[in-house]
Amino acid sequence: MTEELRPDGAEEQLAEQMDNIVPSYGYAKVPVVGLGGSAGSIEALQEFFTTMPPHSGLAFVVVIHLSSDYDSVLTDVIQRCTKMHVVKVQETLTVAPDTVYVIPPGRILQSQDGELKLAAIPEGRARHVTVDVFFRTLADSHGAHAAAVVLSGLDGDGSIGIKRIKERGGLTVVQDPEQATHDSMPRHAIATGMVDWVLPVRDMPARLLQYFRLEHAVELPPEDGPPESPSLAGSGESELRDVLSFLRTRTGRDFNQYKRATVLRRIGRRMQVIGVDNLGGYLNCLRTRPGESAELLQDLLISVTNFFRDPECFEALAVHVPSLFEGKGPNDVIRVWVVACATGEEAYSLAMLLSEHARTLEAPPLIQVFATDLDEEAVQAARDGVYPSAIEADVSPERLRRFFLKEHRGYRVRRELREMVLFAVHDVLHDSPFSRLDLATCRNLLIYLGREAQQRVFETLHFALAPGGKLFIGASESMDEGSPLFRVIDKKHRIYGRRSTGNRPVLPLPPAASMLTRSADLQHAARSGPVIAGPVFEQVPGAVSLATPPPPRDAPRHGPWGELHLQLLERLAPPSVLVDGEYDIVHLSPSAGRFLQLAGGEPSHNLLKAVQPDLRIDLRAALYQAQQQNSEVEVPPVLLPAAGGTVATGLRVVPAHEGGETLFLVLFDVQPSGGESSDAKAERLAADPLARHLDAEIERLKAHLRETVEQYEASTEELKASNEELQAMNEEMRAATEELETSREELQSINEELTTVNHELKSKVDELSHSNSDMQNLMDATQIGTIFLDRELRIMRFTPAAVALFNLIAGDLGRPLTDMATQLDYPQLGTDARQVLERLVPVEREVGQSDGSWYLARVRPYRTMDDRIAGIVFTFIDITERKQAEEVRMWLSSVVSSTTDAIISFALDDTIISWNNGARKLFGYTPEEAIGQPISMLLADRTEEPARMREEIAAGRSVENFEAVRRRRDGSQVHVAITASPIRDPGGKVLAGTATARDISSQRAAAEALRQSEERLRLIIENAVEYAIFSTDLERRITTWNTGAERLLGYAEQEALGRPADMIFTPEDQAGKAPEKEAGTARREGRASDERMHMRKDGSLFRGTGTMMLMRNQAGEAIGFVKILRDLSRSDPDPD
Repeated sequence: MTEELRPDGAEEQLAEQMDNIVPSYGYAKVPVVGLGGSAGSIEALQEFFTTMPPHSGLAFVVVIHLSSDYDSVLTDVIQRCTKMHVVKVQETLTVAPDTVYVIPPGRILQSQDGELKLAAIPEGRARHVTVDVFFRTLADSHGAHAAAVVLSGLDGDGSIGIKRIKERGGLTVVQDPEQATHDSMPRHAIATGMVDWVLPVRDMPARLLQYFRLEHAVELPPEDGPPESPSLAGSGESELRDVLSFLRTRTGRDFNQYKRATVLRRIGRRMQVIGVDNLGGYLNCLRTRPGESAELLQDLLISVTNFFRDPECFEALAVHVPSLFEGKGPNDVIRVWVVACATGEEAYSLAMLLSEHARTLEAPPLIQVFATDLDEEAVQAARDGVYPSAIEADVSPERLRRFFLKEHRGYRVRRELREMVLFAVHDVLHDSPFSRLDLATCRNLLIYLGREAQQRVFETLHFALAPGGKLFIGASESMDEGSPLFRVIDKKHRIYGRRSTGNRPVLPLPPAASMLTRSADLQHAARSGPVIAGPVFEQVPGAVSLATPPPPRDAPRHGPWGELHLQLLERLAPPSVLVDGEYDIVHLSPSAGRFLQLAGGEPSHNLLKAVQPDLRIDLRAALYQAQQQNSEVEVPPVLLPAAGGTVATGLRVVPAHEGGETLFLVLFDVQPSGGESSDAKAERLAADPLARHLDAEIERLKAHLRETVEQYEASTEELKASNEELQAMNEEMRAATEELETSREELQSINEELTTVNHELKSKVDELSHSNSDMQNLMDATQIGTIFLDRELRIMRFTPAAVALFNLIAGDLGRPLTDMATQLDYPQLGTDARQVLERLVPVEREVGQSDGSWYLARVRPYRTMDDRIAGIVFTFIDITERKQAEEVRMWLSSVVSSTTDAIISFALDDTIISWNNGARKLFGYTPEEAIGQPISMLLADRTEEPARMREEIAAGRSVENFEAVRRRRDGSQVHVAITASPIRDPGGKVLAGTATARDISSQRAAAEALRQSEERLRLIIENAVEYAIFSTDLERRITTWNTGAERLLGYAEQEALGRPADMIFTPEDQAGKAPEKEAGTARREGRASDERMHMRKDGSLFRGTGTMMLMRNQAGEAIGFVKILRDLSRSDPDPD
């Protein structure tokens, strides 16, 4: 079954369950690893699954770009690499552990509520959205149990999806671009700044397993808050406070207003990423590991969004867009504020909706979208307005054509749309908000914040919105029922309208000693706007004293006696009005309304417009005088018309200063009755014509003055309107002037800088000339071969010592070093150079040459003075002698370690300083037990041998084959042959000695056994008197002669030794070469027997039988003969 493509479907479906930006329900699901790729990713997948154990407890989903023109064999390819079950998704499947799921060709795979569902690919967008869509749905459905792996590929697919994975608390991994067949997908993913690990594929399985296994070992305080008793809190709470305090100190960001669960889950995720299981260890990482504070801050302030996120919500908002334009003409502005805009997609989405509706109007108003966020990098990315091709999953083709330009990096927002949006770094919890807004959006920010911080945001947005303004929040966020600030317009899609509270809006500012804060506090204490009693204005009760600051809201209220007291004071005091510096009414007493009246036209809170006309002139003069002199001013009584006659009313203006503002208290002093009556005045005027004339003139002048004031006020209104227009023009002119002035100042500054730079450059040229000379001489004098390469590995400079290594000439400058022939065995030269350019980590390698010499090759990045990487530097240091010395040392070390002889080094004070394995076997002491002990511990008894040996060594003489008895560790004795030699320094001074001890116990035992054997053989031979037994060498010279031979042949042993054995043969046999024949037979066959006549010393003859046998040594070589001869005449007297 094929579902409709909904990249944000899981988020919309689970909006009510999403209790946190890292949702709790994700921890109960099977961890899923999504592997996304394109061209060249199959080889990486084979390597990945070959290394991954079959019982990891994880599920794997492979999502790569497959053409629908042919059947895919990817399932079979992966199955050959793993023992896990590999399934091609053809229908909705429930995710199970230790299973690999493979996307079919021509489909998009989505994860929703633990299931995998197929969707059709939108026409024309298949190449860019497959991986992104799966990653986004996987993040929303599995939360922290989701991991995204981006492999080799040709486009930027996956770069948006990994943002959502990280937003929901998952893990993001990218294949090392140097290893990838096509590095476009990995590099696009890395460019997002949202990647946790960049690894070779072979290292990924082990790291993934470690990450998910560590989740259960991480020790964090409880998410529901610390224990009420401090004694039960333990060290976890203290360490958590230390982590947040360190983060606040390092980054300036305070996260105390964030949800505790959010902060703990983000910290726990970072602990899993770096492999730490307790907060103490993680705090140590924060302090010692560069960049970890920034990584944690990025996790906590993660800036992730996409175009038209939650499309159904945006469709619902589009229905209300026309109401924002109602009553606005071309001179008006539609003002919108996007809070927590991240990288700008949401701000541009709203700008597109507003722009599309504006196109339908003949004279549309201007559109101004303010977009703010805490993350400066995200704001800068939003200003750039460049997004990967994967936005095709969220933006329709028509909008792509209208609002974007296609580039090689993806899509760029058109200039006319970018100019509608103003991006700024702003903290909604602490900075002043925008005002007079028609629409405010705050999506996926409130879910991070605690309830108090959420309420503060709502109050800020209520203050910022104009009457009738609308609020748009995230699908997983909500507002309390019956909120006094906002009314529900569309609850399902989270659209609310600003509710009028009847009071002046109050901005909930943080504590600060500013005029705006004091003014806001004063308004908040009053809890209402200006109040005017009587029939003219609607009366709203409530007043505050200027003399005493307002009590806190939670202070206990006074009883009815305090209220009665205030009411009596109001009743007995003269009517009064409190105005600010602009003469706008701030507060008035209940009885002051009879001195005010409402003129035709727009109602005004200005006292000079609301006061009765007969008092206006005098009141204006009194207010002006009080403001100038900063003192109390009184105005004589003025007759005002009243019911049935007139009343004399005096004015008194008292300046007051509160909270840095200047206020004025206007008191209406009504004179008591008893003045001159109308009849009395008529009689007085009739008796005095001059007085009558002057009184009439005064009335006429007053009427004229009143008309003049009215005309003046009308003219003032017209002038105000003109002034506002002029001010608008002036602002535009001022902006243009400031730009011109800025440009002029910049040009002037540039001119001055150029003049300064010119002088500096001249001195730098001289310094550079001297430096070049020094560098050239250094390069000529050094014996280290050095080659400087640019970023394209082209030769920029080289030293003379490098010429022989690469056969360099001056004409090779500018040529790639990898193209040069060299006698060095260095096939990794190009790889090392590119690796250093990519990672900026030096590389060292020992390389050989065909003539047997060795060099230490070092590759380091070439850094300019402004710390810019301009290339690399190769150095080749001749280490041939060191290499040979190392080989000799290794050979000697191997000999010392492998020999069975004990080799012991000792100081001149007989302290043992080295002890080889042969010494351990011979004497039984380990090196740890022997080193540092006196060599005398090996003596079998106390003799003077060590002293004599030490004297010989100190004198520089050797001791050879000195046999002695030594004692083993177990107390047994051993016979050894000792050879000792002195150890000298290069100057010939004796520093220590070394002794070689060989176990000769077996040799002595063998020698003794041989001696005894020879003795037994000698006794046997000597006692065999009936037989003549003697031996000869190969030339038949007699070497031994027994007693039987003396008796039988008559020769004594001294007479026979050394003589030829031929003397026992008769002259005839000697002439016939019988002895030679007998010896030749014995030599060939091993023995020769004969029976013949033999001759004694006295010349007598006897018949004897003898056997000659060949003698051989242990090597099997012939060394002589042995002959046994018996006299036959004695045993057989009658030979016949």
